Order: sequence, then structure tokens, then C-alpha cells
Amino acid sequence: MTNVFPSRGRSFAINQTHWYRIADGAVTEHDAVRDDLGMTKQLGRFPPQPSYIVRMLLGRPRERRAQRHSERVDATARDKRKSV
Repeated sequence: MTNVFPSRGRSFAINQTHWYRIADGAVTEHDAVRDDLGMTKQLGRFPPQPSYIVRMLLGRPRERRAQRHSERVDATARDKRKSV
């Protein structure tokens, strides 16, 4: 969502907690708790301005199209590797 959330050059500080489950030397599960609301308040993103909400709603389809394109490129590369 980089087009929807442009950088404002602000700093923020939040606490996060992460839990990992490891089995046979590999991470099998990951859980996290973070303060997203506190972060958005510090960055001046909450409460959102009406223009921000419009940009977010318009940006979501763009980001989804970009994600689908990226997935197609990855699938094509995988198919080429399989055929070799």
C-alpha cells in the first residue's frame, strides 16, 4: 500500500511481542501482537481525513492488480524452470 500511505518522514515508537514455535530446527508457527492503533496515531493517520479514505479506497484495486501481476510473473518463471 505504498501508494496509499506515502511517507511523511515521521518517527514512531511501538512495542511488539513475537512468539515462535520451532520444531525440527524450523519455525513452524509465528504469532505477534503489536500496537497498530498507537502507531497510526503517532504518525498522524488516525483519525483519517476524508481525502485519505478516498485515496485508500482508490489505491486498493491498484495494489491488488500489482499483486496479481507479481503472482503471474512468479508462476511464469516457475513454469519455465519446470520445462527445462
